[in-house]
Amino acid sequence: MPSTAASPLQDLWSIVLSKVGASAEFGQAHAQAPAPRRRTPKANLTVIPHHLSAKQAYVIVKMGIPSRSLAPLSTHLGIGKGAAAGFLGLDRATATRKVTKDEVLPNHAAESMLRLLELDTLARDTFETPEEAAGWLRQPHPMLEGEAPLDFAKSSFGAERVKDILNAIKYGGVV
Repeated sequence: MPSTAASPLQDLWSIVLSKVGASAEFGQAHAQAPAPRRRTPKANLTVIPHHLSAKQAYVIVKMGIPSRSLAPLSTHLGIGKGAAAGFLGLDRATATRKVTKDEVLPNHAAESMLRLLELDTLARDTFETPEEAAGWLRQPHPMLEGEAPLDFAKSSFGAERVKDILNAIKYGGVV
């Protein structure tokens, strides 16, 4: 059966959500697809959550994010695989080993991935095109001590600062 071409973001979310499936704990994130009948990966390709609750994020991290998600993450963000691993707090060798062995990401890396995906979603909602959003995330910003928002968001505190700036851009306000 021929596969339809999916965007790197769709591939990424499909992988991130692959272990969660239609679990009852995950709740409404898969509400668009009936659980028993549509368990194929193709059904997951169209599901890109706009927002994850803390409970949903917890379930994703608890069940594990497959390490094969690194490739679509790097493609979507327009960065190399080594840089993507670095944003998740992994060195390149560890990331390569985990991908080769098809292991899940450690909890800290899974949390970092969800944090990056949340910032990416907010940036795409803020700017007119996905390209503008990706560019903004990778360019040094004066309100972030000259660091790129992706670099600044390596910690949860830095990510909060990036969210504050994105919200101020989107809705207006003081940062």
